[in-house]
Amino acid sequence: MIRVQVEIGFSFKRELPDDYRQLVLPDGAEVGDALRALADRFPAIASRLFTERGEIRRDVGVLINGGNAIRRDGTHTFLSDSDRLTLLPPVGGG
Repeated sequence: MIRVQVEIGFSFKRELPDDYRQLVLPDGAEVGDALRALADRFPAIASRLFTERGEIRRDVGVLINGGNAIRRDGTHTFLSDSDRLTLLPPVGGG
């Protein structure tokens, strides 16, 4: 089993209990597994993480230990014990 620290930059984190900050996942878990585990544990946020087709929403930024998961293997990026998984909203400006 691995333990992953979770940080959420979306305002919906206020709707979650403090224990959302740690996920316990099986060895070999990937980013997609972690996001599904979060959605299973807290169903109210599932639609904010996944589309109706079950894909991760394009407006959800995913970092692992500060690095963009998309630049690695996306949702298939393997997680290790003590990794930090950060979910960020889209950044815009002008």
